[in-house]
Amino acid sequence: VNALQMRAMKNYSKLDYPESPCLFVEFHGSDAGVAEQAETFGMIAEENGGGPFLWTSVAEERTKLWKARHDAYWSSLTLRPGAKGLSTDVCVPISRFAECVMETEADIAEMGLIAPIVGHAGDGNFHVLVLMDVDDPKEIALSEKFVARLNMRAIAMD
Repeated sequence: VNALQMRAMKNYSKLDYPESPCLFVEFHGSDAGVAEQAETFGMIAEENGGGPFLWTSVAEERTKLWKARHDAYWSSLTLRPGAKGLSTDVCVPISRFAECVMETEADIAEMGLIAPIVGHAGDGNFHVLVLMDVDDPKEIALSEKFVARLNMRAIAMD
């Protein structure tokens, strides 16, 4: 999730996490195996400039976090009360994922949209939820322009 999506999730689901981009990862195996995987993942994230790596083996905490992720759509709507969400869906090669998300965030900022991002990074897939006033033809046109640019960007990235 991007920082804006994380803000929405924090507020909606009462999470205590930084308002920054966040990658959720789930590890499976024995307690020792999961701890080793988490430690290794944390080191790799740190070596690559990732933010703080937080993890838990407490079932209730994991459930709360995954529920917040599953409620991303509903939490996003709180960012602009009364707006409707136009959901997009693009997929790019994993090697282009970060580049595509960064360019998309630049588009969102340039166009002045409120549009959180949530994805499935391991698949190269992400969704932007453009929050707009559906009674405003200018906002509809701007949203359509954004979606067209997003689609062309994803196609150009194969």
